[in-house]
Amino acid sequence: MSCYVTIADVRDLGTLPEEDITQLEVQYPGITLRVATKISGQFDARLMKRYAAPFREPYPDSLVDNVARVVAYRLTLKRGFNPSSEQDQLIKEEKDEALAWLKEAADSEKGLVELPRQQTTPGGGSAIDKGGPLGYSEGNPYLWTDAQAREPRHGQ
Repeated sequence: MSCYVTIADVRDLGTLPEEDITQLEVQYPGITLRVATKISGQFDARLMKRYAAPFREPYPDSLVDNVARVVAYRLTLKRGFNPSSEQDQLIKEEKDEALAWLKEAADSEKGLVELPRQQTTPGGGSAIDKGGPLGYSEGNPYLWTDAQAREPRHGQ
């Protein structure tokens, strides 16, 4: 299973203070990476229909940033969420923005987020397929009847 962020990413990109992350790591060893792995799996599940998730390194920066935001929120819940704290409210807002980004990235119709489809796609191609022919026409509208007449009938 992929883990798109490291402890350093959560410390650098998340709004949760570094001291709180350190305290949680002392209290619950490995909690940050365990939570990050679970959140990364949730991002993969949402993005799998449109992209070749799980992604390979190097991970897209926008993906790392948004996973770190959700991980910071989950760690805040583990530490204890204070609804009257402005910092905790900011962490919640960042989590909401990250989940909105995830929903937009997974939306193949109206989504504006573009992540690499496959690591083997040349030139970092996008996951947006260009349209191809959607119809078929014969030169003559009765050509199909001629082709049908040339084929043997069933059982003959």
